[in-house]
Amino acid sequence: MKILSIDIGGMGIKSDIYSQNGQALGDFKEMPTVVDHAAGTNNILEQVLVLVEAYSQSYELDGVAISSAGVIDPVAGKVIYSGYTIPGYIGTEFKQQIEAQFNIPCFVENDVNSAALGEYWLGAAKGSKSAVCLTIGTGIGGAILLDGTIWHGKSFAGGEVGYLPVNGHNWQDLASTTALCQDYENRTGRADMTGKIVMQAYRNGDEAANQAVNQFVGNFCCGLLPVLYLFNPEKVIIGGGIMQQQDILIPKIQHKLRQQLQNKFFLPDELVAASFGNESGRIGAVYHFLKMQELGTQQKREVATSNH
Repeated sequence: MKILSIDIGGMGIKSDIYSQNGQALGDFKEMPTVVDHAAGTNNILEQVLVLVEAYSQSYELDGVAISSAGVIDPVAGKVIYSGYTIPGYIGTEFKQQIEAQFNIPCFVENDVNSAALGEYWLGAAKGSKSAVCLTIGTGIGGAILLDGTIWHGKSFAGGEVGYLPVNGHNWQDLASTTALCQDYENRTGRADMTGKIVMQAYRNGDEAANQAVNQFVGNFCCGLLPVLYLFNPEKVIIGGGIMQQQDILIPKIQHKLRQQLQNKFFLPDELVAASFGNESGRIGAVYHFLKMQELGTQQKREVATSNH
């Protein structure tokens, strides 16, 4: 099988072709997400359709698997809620549009849910009974994994932890990569910072970077505490581009949690970085695609059996 997997975030859209075993075939593409915050619009659906068309010229695709920011209805394959990070995204009909235009199956799942599924299938959450997966980027996303199944909640919004109130703010406004960069810019007067630049400054001994990183870790742990108390997961897996700096951030987070938790009894068995980094979402989208196809085949068999 050749499955096109597309991961849509607030900053970029990443894609590659995957086998049914979750192996990338090495035709990776990346483009900036076209979003106009002033106008409250985006061109994401158009970008995705262009991508599918481009890959279709080189491959006989068996389907399209999409991992996307926002609250996703995985049955309808559309965006049913999106916050301020991607304006005008609510109502985007990926499944309907792609299946109509290209006549191939398409399945869509939330990006952090996809990352959790990817980690459960082939990565750090493999074999776990319970795990919480968090992704740090323009915001903070969360996914709850119970016995290999995503807890979606009644309106598919389970795990939307970025909106947790922390010190009068949304958690993601204090502890996302965006927040880290903004803090460093405020301390230094510099502009156009990225997480990579801030973390390199930290490694170079920059005091402003040291303060910003410590503030970021403290804010992150403040929001993580209620998650740990509520779900008591075996594993906490943290993804996002900033976790390329896991050698710095994971020990800091572990240390801060031990200071803040009521007792080490509440600690997860493991707190680790995502095994596949930013690829987790694409791998998990493939897993979701395969599971949804399997479910559809099973339902067809049951219908056929009941008709005999």
